[in-house]
Amino acid sequence: MAKAHETTFAPNPKQKAFIESKAKADLFSSRMGEGKSAALCWAALYHTRRNPGAAWALIRDTFENMQATTQKEFFKWFPPGIYGTYHTQKKEFTWADGVAKGTVTFLGMDDPSDASKLMSRELAGIGMDEPAPAAGSAGIDEMIFDIAISRLRQQKMGWYALKLAENNPDEQHWSYRRFVSPGTDGFVVWQPERPENEQNLPPEYYAELRRVWAHRPDLVRRFIEGEFGFQLEGKSVTPQWSDRLHLATGLYPLKNLLVHVLWDFGHNPTFIATQRTPMGNWFVLDALVGEDIGVEELISEAIRPLLAERYRGLSLAHIGDPAGRQREQTSIMRSAVKLIRSSLGGSWRSGPVRLSERIEPLRAVLSRAPGGRGIVQVDRSRAIAVWQALRGGWHFHVSRSGIVSGEPVKNMHSHPGDAMGYGAAVLFPLGKLTGPASPLSPSKGASYFGKGPLGFERPGLIVPTHGDTIAPRVKGGLEKGDRFEY
Repeated sequence: MAKAHETTFAPNPKQKAFIESKAKADLFSSRMGEGKSAALCWAALYHTRRNPGAAWALIRDTFENMQATTQKEFFKWFPPGIYGTYHTQKKEFTWADGVAKGTVTFLGMDDPSDASKLMSRELAGIGMDEPAPAAGSAGIDEMIFDIAISRLRQQKMGWYALKLAENNPDEQHWSYRRFVSPGTDGFVVWQPERPENEQNLPPEYYAELRRVWAHRPDLVRRFIEGEFGFQLEGKSVTPQWSDRLHLATGLYPLKNLLVHVLWDFGHNPTFIATQRTPMGNWFVLDALVGEDIGVEELISEAIRPLLAERYRGLSLAHIGDPAGRQREQTSIMRSAVKLIRSSLGGSWRSGPVRLSERIEPLRAVLSRAPGGRGIVQVDRSRAIAVWQALRGGWHFHVSRSGIVSGEPVKNMHSHPGDAMGYGAAVLFPLGKLTGPASPLSPSKGASYFGKGPLGFERPGLIVPTHGDTIAPRVKGGLEKGDRFEY
């Protein structure tokens, strides 16, 4: 007589809700140790038992990571030879009679043949493990997620299942955008407010991690406290940044104060609107970063509407990348600076070329926190790009041997970081406060909005600094205890 094999799974509240959900897509996003991968595996069984013949695919960034994590967890609960049969070459698990009727295919997106399988199959359920990047995992591209949605079309299914499980992602990651903010109709996120799985973890698990990661608040926030947040890669350019000291909400432009607009150029042109307040604070009010567009497109499509909405009647002074003075090859009359002045008005000052002359003033001003609040205040909703950059997205690469690169990594965060560096170098030279700001009377024509029929005045003067010269004006039901015996 064959020996019976018994498996008992008592899901925690969020696990159970995630497994049983019939939403268009479900994301189980939490701290470490909440049993996310286990929930993903049981979701496949739960759905298949209620949708006979269901073909499932479990996906990870690489097949190596799939074998080491997701597949290992799956086989822990459902050992081949007992709960089904695993075909190594096909990477396919077939459920045994009496358990369920269907298959589970394990795919790693680094393998072209696996990616081809996803493209060619009609599926009833898809599970994605760790779509957000983490240590040792590059994450899963959003395009794979979109392709997966299109493959959920196996016939004669009661409902389709699209399940994702991950440690809490960065607010910039596509899974946060699709599931949390702004979110998508029919997409549900499951996130335990408090640890629900401590009974299955070593004693003092989270307390020990907190001690080990005392020097890494980014890891504590994401993996222990269960919050969405950035995971630092390499060495931050601005370790002086603190969410507690420097983040603010609801910042608005102050009347009669000059708006210092910070710029970086290239294929990701960056615009940051800031003000120095009479109390000496530096408010970072709005940030816009283009993606594969030019300065002209960013101005017409995003900056001009923003200025019309929030900055009407305020004068502008521009600070930014010295490369903006370079003339275009197609016309010696065109440059980014000339375009800015002719379109928006205001003076121009170039920031320093040397990296240290930008970074050190920025670090110094971030270090100033009189009364327990930083002098620098960044609006967390309207200047997200600056927040993401300064808290560690703007970073130096650190090799496996511990060598730190001499230049920050060029990525989506480096442009806001560079722009803030130019601004700090000009407004807070050497990191020293130059005194409280006061209402300024800019040169005639320096205001974005004027008295003309369109509300625009002429551009102002370029103020020489860092080697600039004066330029002429320019015009213009899983049930607890489910068991299987055979």
